[in-house]
Amino acid sequence: MYKRRYLGRRTEKEIEQDIMRAIATIISEKGISSVTIKEVSNLSKTDVIVLERRFKNDEELIKAYTSQFDYFLNDNIAINPNDYKNAEAFFMNLIERFIDAIYKNKDMQSIMVWEMYENSSLTRKSARKREVTLKEFLPSFTKQINNEKISPRALFAVLTGGLYYVLLRGNRSTFCGLDFSTKSGRKLLAETIFKIVRQFINE
Repeated sequence: MYKRRYLGRRTEKEIEQDIMRAIATIISEKGISSVTIKEVSNLSKTDVIVLERRFKNDEELIKAYTSQFDYFLNDNIAINPNDYKNAEAFFMNLIERFIDAIYKNKDMQSIMVWEMYENSSLTRKSARKREVTLKEFLPSFTKQINNEKISPRALFAVLTGGLYYVLLRGNRSTFCGLDFSTKSGRKLLAETIFKIVRQFINE
């Protein structure tokens, strides 16, 4: 439950933090579509006029929050292959980091669900922005995969999409009898993905 952190007159930074924390609370309890200037105003104890001056409308308010996660994947999985003794060690660590990052970040999970079920200009822009930033990372993955055996980009897309679904569903129920909300379940998931990738690593 949200509780305003600051008492008395707040600084600009404190107001911004209260606004973002209020948005995070609304998202976790009701979903991104429930984020409105009025709701955030009530929860963060910030005048509507202040919010409208900063964000203009509900869409810009949501955009300001979700844009914090544009580089989420890059920040969590942009690792240098040269730092590892071999490609297998690189991919094993990459997969573990990816699973850990998605599983632990509930805000990012909410954004992913929102992008999938709501078709709007804002969700399309959000998804496209993440696609653009992800392209910066892809070469470190694709260059180590044998493209004569498989399309590296298609492999990454299938595995990433599968991980998204399995991890998001893990909050609802087991999947194929496996509980991926547990540490052992996520370990099994990482090991299985690695076994798939290992078949296509360049010799």
